Formats: sequence, structure tokens, C-alpha cells
Amino acid sequence: MRKKIASTHYMESKISWRRNELIVECDPQGYLYSKGKYRTKILPADLPEWYVYGYIYKRHGYIPAKGVKHLLYIPNYMIENHLFKYDTLYISYDAEITSYTTDVSTVTWYKDYEHAIGGSLVPTFVDAVGKHSDYDVGGIRGEIEKKRAWYCERNSK
Repeated sequence: MRKKIASTHYMESKISWRRNELIVECDPQGYLYSKGKYRTKILPADLPEWYVYGYIYKRHGYIPAKGVKHLLYIPNYMIENHLFKYDTLYISYDAEITSYTTDVSTVTWYKDYEHAIGGSLVPTFVDAVGKHSDYDVGGIRGEIEKKRAWYCERNSK
């Protein structure tokens, strides 16, 4: 029987609140949770190769690198002792990611994305997108290398 793989992310655990207590549930058979909520009959081995494993939304899960339409990489050059920890990669499978500001603040916000990831998953996911999607990741790879050089310059002794 062929399993339907349709979610834009599958998680190893489910988080819920019961009586003001945070509960983290893992399926005893190892089945994944679609969108981090809905128990499936899908095991990690059932996922196609383009699902990338990593730390997403405060737990471990899988996110697809196939079908990406737009990426936006925002590196953080304020924290010198972590390479990608505070960077953000916005991912869209449908539309171009757009930025906006509000009258209240000068902070730039982003919309029209499905996921935002960070940490060591950023370069891994970008490499997978380059392999499994038609999206050109050359510019983002260049920014990642620029960030690596910046980090090495400040942390080499």
C-alpha cells in the first residue's frame, strides 16, 4: 500500500497542554505527526529522500526541499559566537516572500512563507533545495559562505 505524503512537515513528537502542563508525546511505533499535530501511519523510512531531517519548531522533524518556490535568508551578524543559530531561512512553496513594516515599529516583518528555520539546518536545507527543486540557490549559498567567513574571522585564535 502506498502512503500519502502530503504535509509540508512531519514531526517525531506532538506537543499539547493538559491541566497547565506541557506534554510531549511520541508514538510508540515511531509514526510521525503531520504538521506536528496529527498522528499518521507514516514512518521516517516512508518519506521520500527530499524530506530533510532537522530541528524545527523546538523539536525534531522533516521538511521537504522539493517544490520550493522562494527562499529568503536573513543572516544575523550581531552574535559572534554562533554560526547559524540566530539566522533565519524563510521557505515558501507557493508565492514570493514579501517584507513589510508597521507604523508602530521599524522592524521588518515577512509574509507569504510556510516555514522559518534556523541553525545548522539552514545550509543543509539550502543544499537539498539545490538538489531537489528548480529554485536557484546560488545567491543564498554565497550569503552562507559570507557568513562562514565572517564567523571564522571573529572566532579563529
